[in-house]
Amino acid sequence: MRLQVKHTAFLFILSIIIIFSGCAEKPDVLYINGKIYTMSKDNKVAEAVAVKDGKILETGSTSDLSDKYKPEETIDLRGATVLPGFIDTDGSIFEFSKNLNFINLSYANSLDEIKQLIIDRTKLASEGEWIGGYGYNESVFTEEDFQKFDKFYLDQIAPNFNVYIVNSTFSAALLNSRALRVLNINAETKSPEGGEIDKDDKGELTGLLLYESVNLVRDNMPGQLKDEIKTQLERGVQEILKYGITQVHDRSVSKEGIDIIRELIDANKFPLKIYAVLSGEDNTLIDFYMNKGTEIAYKDRLTVRSITVDYDGLIEYQKAVINEDYKNDPKKSFPYLSDNDILNLFNKAADKNFQFSIKAVGDKAVTNSLNIIENVSKQKNLKDARTILGYCEMVDAKDISRFGELKVIPSVRPDLTMTDVQITEQLISADALKKIGLWNSLLKSSGMIVAASDFPVQQINPFVQIYYLTTRQLTDTTGSSGVNTDQKISMIDAVRSYTIWPAYSSFEENIKGSIEAGKVADMIVISNDIFNIDSKELLNTKVIRTIINGSIVYEDKNLLSAGK
Repeated sequence: MRLQVKHTAFLFILSIIIIFSGCAEKPDVLYINGKIYTMSKDNKVAEAVAVKDGKILETGSTSDLSDKYKPEETIDLRGATVLPGFIDTDGSIFEFSKNLNFINLSYANSLDEIKQLIIDRTKLASEGEWIGGYGYNESVFTEEDFQKFDKFYLDQIAPNFNVYIVNSTFSAALLNSRALRVLNINAETKSPEGGEIDKDDKGELTGLLLYESVNLVRDNMPGQLKDEIKTQLERGVQEILKYGITQVHDRSVSKEGIDIIRELIDANKFPLKIYAVLSGEDNTLIDFYMNKGTEIAYKDRLTVRSITVDYDGLIEYQKAVINEDYKNDPKKSFPYLSDNDILNLFNKAADKNFQFSIKAVGDKAVTNSLNIIENVSKQKNLKDARTILGYCEMVDAKDISRFGELKVIPSVRPDLTMTDVQITEQLISADALKKIGLWNSLLKSSGMIVAASDFPVQQINPFVQIYYLTTRQLTDTTGSSGVNTDQKISMIDAVRSYTIWPAYSSFEENIKGSIEAGKVADMIVISNDIFNIDSKELLNTKVIRTIINGSIVYEDKNLLSAGK
């Protein structure tokens, strides 16, 4: 009897120890006093979140979690709104990073303003880098400006950089002396037909290239050194983090690019997460990964498991493959690849367990792409392929239901859609407008929709894209676009299109996309409660902090000091 009592007492004490040891688990950081939209299935809103080893330990009230845990660090959110980190499902980090060295001069109203813009950019660049400017307007120059407008003017501004600036019509470019030397443009260089290399009365170069000679810059630009690319990429990633983007699905990566990203990850210089989408037109890249196979979550930063092709191009360039004729010549546009070529590549991808996506803009392109997807899905008996149809700018009503039936994930470009609704009637017909940007219908059919920016070609800011999705309005007016206004979606679905649904589209919904226990702590702290503001305030919403795997990788010191 005494032995049984002792045994019972031991079990009781042991259970107490286990309970208290579980409660005593020590988070690395505890975020308190926030308004945390977890984006969980039940749309839970929490006040606090505990993070340990880069993952979410628990969410709950500030009082409960403060009583339960004694963390290494406590961060008071002071009432700020928290969301899961944004996932942009179409962006090019290499092009974006490269473009940081390009200056938009179209708003400069004098040569002095151009000078200041170049000086500002040199502060962000490393010595010896190329600094390009575009869009300057000679009509704002004074006579004094024209007299100073030569290579020596740029030499004084940035002697240690290769500088060139191009006007708004791309008919003139001014280079500094260093850029001319690197490009091997001198007094003996022959101008291409239809161009002119300007010289002074002594036969010396002024640095000004005119008309076809402007192409000498592009044609003779040396390839970037690997270290320079790495430096630009690090800078570009830091800029991307400012927008609350914690992961990018990049459709423009090369094998060399993936290798560079991997090297930066190894050096702990790449906090951003990348879902690399291989171009089906890059045969070398495809062959390499068909032999190598998929690569999942390399150091929790890089995944390679998707292949993409472009069926057609954009409406504004009359490259979209549509059912009706364009108003202007050429009346018809044709696919970039044959249906059979896409079909074969899709089959090859399926055999190697690679996800497949097709960029389809026009209504005929969408129909034909869905036919290809249906064919391969049946032939390969695909169960959970999560095939993506990107852009979907024009969709026939008869094809809407097929997205749900074939379990195709629609990936849309809100910024591009708002451009297309303004120009489509000029290029096609008024009836075509009925097919443009059918976001709500696609969402209802598929059960989800993912949004993407296609940066740097389009606006990178997710809050601008969310504004378009939820208002169907242009940013510079309070009026509606007037086209398919019933196709806007709710705020919560718009946020899902940048969080949990993109995570699902990359087979990662169990590890990211919402703020729930066991998932990675990818979160953003923002300046406005976007669920309870006027829609116009979305355009003024800023990111205060970007957090990846529990670590703060970006914070706006000004907003923090202002108590936002």
